[in-house]
Amino acid sequence: MTWWAALYGIYLGIISTISVTELVVGAAAAVFGAAAAVATRRALLTDLAIARPRPRVLLLLPPQIVRDCLLLLRPARRGRFAEVAMPSRRDGVLTLLLSLSPGAYVVRVSPDRDTVQVHRAEDRSSLLERELTSC
Repeated sequence: MTWWAALYGIYLGIISTISVTELVVGAAAAVFGAAAAVATRRALLTDLAIARPRPRVLLLLPPQIVRDCLLLLRPARRGRFAEVAMPSRRDGVLTLLLSLSPGAYVVRVSPDRDTVQVHRAEDRSSLLERELTSC
């Protein structure tokens, strides 16, 4: 059940009258949302062998986010683009984790070469980026 379907259920419990039209529209919207979710999962997760990141990466992420936020408070930083080699078949998870930090984001993915182009706020790679690329 999606979050909006749960909210709709709460809404129906709060109002004093329940109309058949609202129930039909709510059911149709829930069916449409469920079908869209299933279709999206099938389209995006063609290879379900997604490896989980190591716990060390997840521990490095919050301090990196705080550090990058403080770094970006400094006046006018230009940043640099860099091409980073990624371990094959894990581009999606690693790209997401690398882009979560405000000091770096993935601009382009080249799956044929197993590289990503990253824009960094600093000239050098972060500890999080080095850990992600060593996976």
